[in-house]
Amino acid sequence: MEKLVLPLSNGVGLYEKGRLCVSTIDENGEKRVYGEKVKENKAIFDKPFLRGFLYLFYGFYLYFRCFILQLEDKEDRNKSAKNADKLVFLSDYIMLIACFLVEFLLGFLLFGILPSFIFNRLFYETSYYFHSFMIALFRILIFYVVLIILRFCPFMSGLYCFNGAGNQLMSGKMDTIRSRTYPLNFLNFIIIVSLFSIFMVSLIAVNINFIANFFINLSILLISISLSYEVLRFVTTSKLLWLKDVALVTNFLVCGKPNTTHEEVLMGAKIELSSFNEFEKTDKSRIAISTLYAEMQTKLKSSERFEQSDVEWIVATILNKNRAETKLVRSVSQKEYRDIMRAVEKRAKGEPLSNIFGFVEFYGIRLDVNKKVLSPRMETEILVDEALKKIREYELMNVLDMCTGSGAIAIAVAKYYPCKVTAVDVSKGALTVAQSNAQKNGVKIEFVLSDLFKGLKKNKKYDIIISNPPYIKSGDIEKLDVEVKKFDPRIALDGGQDGLDFYRNIIKEATKHLSRKGWLFFEVGQGQAEKVKELMQEENFDEISIVKDYNKIERIVYGRTSK
Repeated sequence: MEKLVLPLSNGVGLYEKGRLCVSTIDENGEKRVYGEKVKENKAIFDKPFLRGFLYLFYGFYLYFRCFILQLEDKEDRNKSAKNADKLVFLSDYIMLIACFLVEFLLGFLLFGILPSFIFNRLFYETSYYFHSFMIALFRILIFYVVLIILRFCPFMSGLYCFNGAGNQLMSGKMDTIRSRTYPLNFLNFIIIVSLFSIFMVSLIAVNINFIANFFINLSILLISISLSYEVLRFVTTSKLLWLKDVALVTNFLVCGKPNTTHEEVLMGAKIELSSFNEFEKTDKSRIAISTLYAEMQTKLKSSERFEQSDVEWIVATILNKNRAETKLVRSVSQKEYRDIMRAVEKRAKGEPLSNIFGFVEFYGIRLDVNKKVLSPRMETEILVDEALKKIREYELMNVLDMCTGSGAIAIAVAKYYPCKVTAVDVSKGALTVAQSNAQKNGVKIEFVLSDLFKGLKKNKKYDIIISNPPYIKSGDIEKLDVEVKKFDPRIALDGGQDGLDFYRNIIKEATKHLSRKGWLFFEVGQGQAEKVKELMQEENFDEISIVKDYNKIERIVYGRTSK
């Protein structure tokens, strides 16, 4: 059995590959995650018609382990809260046992005595088989009505909503009706077994003697378990969607629509199982890292800004660790939790991580950024990569970074090759940031305040010019994502009416400032590569190449002067 979701009234138990994780939430909104390793015989679970029994009995065993884990967790608390928590916990399950006893008595009356009493009076002259068939249908109807009543009882809503969340996880779909009709969930399996066995026992209606009746009815129950499992397994794995929709007839009785909290609690168990091989008890005053990740992911996904790298970066930054070290962290303090969630709130509103923390990691270098500079993107690392290849190949010593911004390109080049680097920008604020970054990273760079080439020495020649200029069309800036439009400086975005103004000016002047056979490297916007290539060809650049980024978009254009 690869995976099984066990819904609880206050959370879920998630079993996967020999490990059981219980994730719960109490009335105060406090979430807990704990678990244990559980032995299983994988070979037995693959035997047709036998696996149904194992699924049922192993499921009940895992339910029992879920309750024990919760009870053990409460026993680990401090003495002042221990007794009260145990009493509340035990009273809940005493009430649950009492409900089962009441249901058993009602079931005996409703399913045993009432149908026989009614139909013996109404259909006493009918045939034995018709009489038995009507009793079977009536018992099914009563059972169904009882389930419908329970479906709308407030004290069952938590159980059913957590079951709905589990179905979404198992089906791989989110927030759809079909996702909540995952046929082979444990509660639905129990309902199907119950309905089938009640119908068959009533229909056959053996009446030999007590012992014979018992063993015949037991055989019917065992057959019901085996056949129900195989049918539900077939429906679950079938590509015929209408078969899954048929399962709604019973599945809706034990499934509710989960809210964000139900999904977060389940996600906490999923992350715990996928991230760690061993379980570790979390101190009551701390928050389990799996629970934290679940909340972060839910918050960012709801804003459609979820990226796993963002989650990892936020946690690593707040905890002052690198990403590799955060994989060993099992819990965070209450203060760390609050700081992390504050950062998540800002990220969900569109604020870039670089603005939230005031720095960004670029090409293995830490750079401070603010609203005066454009935060360097991952794609720009490809520009640095390609430029460094040529610098090393031809031993280029004089490098010019045009439109330097935060200084990312200039600092990366100076850091990884012993050359003379000049960095130019028209913004005083940007140059202040770039100079500070260069100093913090221990590199020596000449910074020049200039509108492109105007402030540079006319006789100074460079072996290579690298530039990531503004390339957004003026009319498209307001259409940009709030992350760019609101937090990046407009001067670093606006490339003119067609987005190519800076390329035209740089290419036209570059030949005057490049040494013989000098190189010119650009980062370009989507769809601009061919146009920039044509502009370079018009100014007699050759050996022009185009490089794609991680998303297969033509992102880098570079070439060489023909003379």
